[in-house]
Amino acid sequence: MKSPWRSEHVPLEEAKAHNQKRLFKCSTCGEEAEAPVQTERAEKDLCKNCFGKRKDERVNQLNELTGSEWAALSKSVEQYEGTRTPKQKLHGAAFPKSLVASHIKIYTKTGDLVLDPFAGTGTTNEVAEELGRRSVGFELNPEFAALARDDLRDLTAHRIICDDCRRMPQYLEPNSVDFVFTSPPYATLLKTIKGNFGYKWREHSDLSVQANPPPYSEHAADLGNLPYGEFMEEISVVLSQCYTALKANTYSVWVVKDYRDLKAKTPYVNFHGDMIAAAERAGFTLWDIRIYDQTKYRPLVVLGYPSRNYYLNIGHSYILVFKKVQ
Repeated sequence: MKSPWRSEHVPLEEAKAHNQKRLFKCSTCGEEAEAPVQTERAEKDLCKNCFGKRKDERVNQLNELTGSEWAALSKSVEQYEGTRTPKQKLHGAAFPKSLVASHIKIYTKTGDLVLDPFAGTGTTNEVAEELGRRSVGFELNPEFAALARDDLRDLTAHRIICDDCRRMPQYLEPNSVDFVFTSPPYATLLKTIKGNFGYKWREHSDLSVQANPPPYSEHAADLGNLPYGEFMEEISVVLSQCYTALKANTYSVWVVKDYRDLKAKTPYVNFHGDMIAAAERAGFTLWDIRIYDQTKYRPLVVLGYPSRNYYLNIGHSYILVFKKVQ
């Protein structure tokens, strides 16, 4: 009786004609297996399990993620864990390091240059260093700029420039940046909405209510001190300069939050919509919008009760993804 293994099988073309299966030992694990002769699995002597574990030979042009990691980071609604560091608590608008890390992993590779035009206490730069990227951040406030430098080991690969980001062209060559990640100052938002409602943050660890210090500065050039209309004009300048600094077919991610200015009788400020319009005028293509769900970490406030004005608690931000398509 003849052995069923491949070397003693009938010729391949004859087997195909009769739609036969080929018996073989898997070239990877050595287990006995069979497969129809017309299939790639039979051609390569791979059992079902090993065939499913094949290495993806395609080149990842964007990042260093595996296919499963790529999929895991692609949710359109996401929460980001992590408590604020001591230096972040000195700045009322810092974001979790996990938020920065996930987007740097998505849109860059090791050694790429990450830009944050509103660096604050340097969260973006710190995470970029931890992930093996280079970074440059602009921060107008000298105190925040000093804090941003404190935790950076390599101040050559990671620059904190204490200057107005609207002077960006003096520091960065066109087409030199691989990725922009930032959150802009919110015009007069944090001065308009006074008290704990404006500044409250629930710490992720124990959900105790903390009062944030007011962010930004009293500097005349600080965009956070401008009325909304003037602020959007200046943000448009920054967006245009980011567009120029970015390489072709790279991404710019802006974390923004809509708000209310009830003192000015404005029930809803569509900040993210205005940001999209400004970015498109600068040349960017709106590529994606991710919802940053913060409801777990923010207290509910009774807004409008008991009048006829019912307001939702705004418990999310928008992560706007723009691409320089060329």
